[in-house]
Amino acid sequence: MRCLSFSQEKEYEYPNFINRSLKQVLSNSDWIVIDKSLGDLNADKMEDIALILESKNEVLERRCSSCKIKKNKARIIVVFLKSGDSYKVVIQNNTFIARHDEGGMTLHLSPIINIQNDLLTVFYHYTRDFQSYTFQFTNNMMSIFSAESMSVNASTGNFVHDKYDFKKLQLITEEGNISNEESKVDVLKLNVKPKLLSEFKTMYDWKVLENKYL
Repeated sequence: MRCLSFSQEKEYEYPNFINRSLKQVLSNSDWIVIDKSLGDLNADKMEDIALILESKNEVLERRCSSCKIKKNKARIIVVFLKSGDSYKVVIQNNTFIARHDEGGMTLHLSPIINIQNDLLTVFYHYTRDFQSYTFQFTNNMMSIFSAESMSVNASTGNFVHDKYDFKKLQLITEEGNISNEESKVDVLKLNVKPKLLSEFKTMYDWKVLENKYL
């Protein structure tokens, strides 16, 4: 009798797209583009590209150290810089982009990416909440520039609105109720080193402050 659980099976090996051209990435039939954005990221007045790719088929993934291996459609973010007439992947992250079933009450979570003012933003809209991460390209690396979180309690209407500034290393946190105009605002100091996009694990894995995760 043969018994084989997912925990005994081999996790999926993500493709390595670093230094690949746009044509090479798009020609990989195992992956489809679910969102893209074009714009200048490194202030060279050339139009760069960011793509979010999703595996065409479900693969075996372990999304956290304590998680069980399960089948899911994997998602990858890749960033291309333009040089001359060609594009080349300079950044890839296989774990950071949330999977479709990681949105809680949102049945199908879809990431939105946008390049504007030399910044790359990854945005998620939940049933009542939202989360965004904004990255800046400096010294051939892309690091977190800012982030914004909004959560609303469906029963009470209480909300928490957090704005992270990784240049000033501060968090502006606002708490209140959606039915009231008054709210409480605090400014907290951040004592963390801004992370690179390539260093991010899954969402909300990074402890920025006590009870504050990105």
